[in-house]
Amino acid sequence: MTTAEIKMRESELLDKLISDYGPTKYQDIVWAMEWARHLRGQEQYRQLPMAEMIEKAMLEVISGQVTSEQILKAIGSGPVAPAKTEEKASAEKKAGKNDDEPKKEKKEKKIKAEKE
Repeated sequence: MTTAEIKMRESELLDKLISDYGPTKYQDIVWAMEWARHLRGQEQYRQLPMAEMIEKAMLEVISGQVTSEQILKAIGSGPVAPAKTEEKASAEKKAGKNDDEPKKEKKEKKIKAEKE
């Protein structure tokens, strides 16, 4: 079996798994992206194009070959939280939102703005 045939079969299997997938589909996609980032750091996968890496990670996560616990252990952290993009952080800063600012000060600013 050639490499192209293997990739074609894996792609077909992944398509079927995704279309028949249950309610955890979106969370498992996040896990797959974390797994793909982990794989990217391994020497044996560095030469793979990112699209192939993502497909491999999706297949491994969705098929159950890799669990969320294994992913957490591999990336060495707690639960995965969506990262703020620079655009979102910049937009929040322009809108006057600042995560470093204490809640009390935020509330006071909001009350003051409403009075004006």
